Amino acid sequence: MTIADTPLGSKHGSELLDGLDVYCIPSSGDKHPLSVYGIHSSNPKSTDNVLLMLHGRTWSSVPVFHLLGGPKNAIKGLESHSLMEEFSSRDIQVYAMDFRGFGGTPKDATKGVEPNRCVEDVESVLTWLQERHGSDTSLSLLGWSQGALVAQLAAQRRKPVFSKLILYGSIYDPLVRYPREPLYVQVKDKSPPDVENTFDAAVEDFTIEGTIPPEPACKFAEAALLTDPIKAQWKQLHQFNNLDPAHVHVPTLVVAGDQDPYAPLRVQQELFVNLARGSDKTWSILANADHAVHLLEGRSRFASVVTSFLQNSKAVEDRS
Repeated sequence: MTIADTPLGSKHGSELLDGLDVYCIPSSGDKHPLSVYGIHSSNPKSTDNVLLMLHGRTWSSVPVFHLLGGPKNAIKGLESHSLMEEFSSRDIQVYAMDFRGFGGTPKDATKGVEPNRCVEDVESVLTWLQERHGSDTSLSLLGWSQGALVAQLAAQRRKPVFSKLILYGSIYDPLVRYPREPLYVQVKDKSPPDVENTFDAAVEDFTIEGTIPPEPACKFAEAALLTDPIKAQWKQLHQFNNLDPAHVHVPTLVVAGDQDPYAPLRVQQELFVNLARGSDKTWSILANADHAVHLLEGRSRFASVVTSFLQNSKAVEDRS
C-alpha cells in the first residue's frame, strides 16, 4: 500500500499537498510505507537545521502543519497558516510525517497505532534524513500534543538519532497512568468499529476568541476531515507509562500556550524541572495562546522561539 491508498491520495486530498515534496519511506522493521512531507527539499544539502515534526492524536501532519499552504492557495489570495512554510522562510529544512493510519500513511495489519511502533517509525525517518542530508547534519525532533509523548519516548532511547528536542503542547502528566489491555477477552470481532471524526472535534483546539478567524478555522476542519475521516485507533497506550523526563539527555525546549487546556502550566513545570541535568533546556510560555498556537495569530512568535532554540542551543554530547 502507498499514499494512493489513503484519503490523501484522492483527488481532493492531493490538493492539500500543494507546495510539499512527498516521500515514501519504508519502516526499518516491517518495511511499512511511511509518508513524509518536505518543503523546498528536492535538493538536499548538509545543514545544521533539519527538523522533523510529529502530529498529535487525531489529525495528519498535512492539515496540522501545512494549512492553506502552497502556491495555489497564494494565487487565490488565501493567507497561509503553514508552519512548514514559516520554518522554511527561516532557513530551517523542515519535514513532517504521518503515523500509521493517519493521512498519507496507510494502516498496517493491526489496524491500530502504538506508541513504541511510532518511535521505531520516527527513528526510521530520522535515519533516512541523516542519509539524505549527510552524517554531519544536526537533526532535531518536534512533537505536538500526543506527538510530543512519542518524541519524548524517542529521546529516552540510549542513543537517540537526533540532537535537539522540542516538546510542544505536551500532554505529559506524571499523574496519568494508562491501563493495560486485558489479557483474556472473548470477542467475536477483534477489529473495533470505525468511528467517524467530526467537525466539532476538528475545531476543539481553538479556544481563545479572536486568535483565528472563522474562515481558516473552517478550512482546517475541512482539511482535517478530508485527510482523516475515520478516527485512528490508538492501542497499547500503557507504553506511555515509560515516559520519564529524567531520561531525556538532549537539549530540550518545552513550549506551550499559557491558556492551553491540555497542557496546563503546572504539568509543563513538572516536565521541565525533571528533565535530566547536564543538557541545555528552555521553557517558553506563549501569552494568549492555546493548544494550536502554530495555527493562530501567535504562529510567528512560536516559530521565533523554536528557531532561536535550534540555532543557539548546543548539540548533545555522545553518551557511550
